[in-house]
This record gives sequence, structure tokens and C-alpha cells, in this order.
Amino acid sequence: MPTHDGDLDLSLLTLLEAGEAYGLELAKALRELTSGDLDLNAGTLYPALHRLEARGWLQSDTRPSVRGGHPLRYYRLTDAGQGALDAKREAYRRWHQGLTARWGSR
Repeated sequence: MPTHDGDLDLSLLTLLEAGEAYGLELAKALRELTSGDLDLNAGTLYPALHRLEARGWLQSDTRPSVRGGHPLRYYRLTDAGQGALDAKREAYRRWHQGLTARWGSR
């Protein structure tokens, strides 16, 4: 599980950089990419997506499900979201570089 919102934001924005996706699709991708270590429940995932959308980093629209059933909300990265992702990546790079310089790669 991410340690704070910043980790989750970075994860979701990174996934959406590749293209739009709906919530459960994002949760499944994170679960698969982390071999099950990051298994988001709806109570964590959807508030995070709504928060990112409120910041203007994501846009969404609702579409009918191709399988029948409930409509799906698809999320996509905005230009502001790409800028936020770039800044978060740079901050992570600096953080990692600082840790490695101080503690090595033990």
C-alpha cells in the first residue's frame, strides 16, 4: 500500500500517462504490476481519482459498459496532470539520488 497520497498520485498518473482507463482497470494494473503488494480497495481508489480530478490533473467521462451492466467512468491525464507527473518524477529522482548518495544501495 502506498505510504501517502503522493505515492498513490504518482502511481495513478503514471498509469494514465499510457492512456485512459476506468477505475477497476487501474486497480487491476497496479495489483498486477506490484505482484499483489498494491491492492487498492474502492474506498482508497475512487477518492484518490476524485482528488486528482478536482486538482485538474485528470478529466473523466462516463460511458456505457461494453458488457452491459453499470456505466464506467474513464479517466485521462490532462496537460496539468502531465506537468504534475513530470514534477513528481523529478522529486522522486532527487529523493532517491539523495538516499543513494547518503546510504548507498545496501
